[in-house]
Amino acid sequence: MSTQTQLTEAKPTSQAIEQALINAVRAGLHYRKLKEGKFMQLYKERIKKLHQAEDPEEYVLKLAMAIFPNEDKYCKIKDDYKEYYWRNPKILNAIMDLYKLYYKLAKNYFITEAQINEEEEDFLNS
Repeated sequence: MSTQTQLTEAKPTSQAIEQALINAVRAGLHYRKLKEGKFMQLYKERIKKLHQAEDPEEYVLKLAMAIFPNEDKYCKIKDDYKEYYWRNPKILNAIMDLYKLYYKLAKNYFITEAQINEEEEDFLNS
């Protein structure tokens, strides 16, 4: 396996996620987003929780899986952010970079139709 292939297959680390979160905060500051506002507080809270996590790698994986349970959710969120932040390209790029990292973590855990069918059956028969 070539080095190039190994690099593209590498999973994002908690440090990469943290840097992407910091980049989102920096982009918010660039556009003078209110520090008490929803945008800034969301990313500040994620950084704080990452620092407090007993296992940062597990924390970012669980968060990524919660944000993106499937491919459709990823596409929807990406489209929503593009529509909302098109006038703030630094914010949009920072968020897209962050969410690409979350996607790379979550994509191997997307729920399949077979899993949905199994869970449905278990749930309805319990």
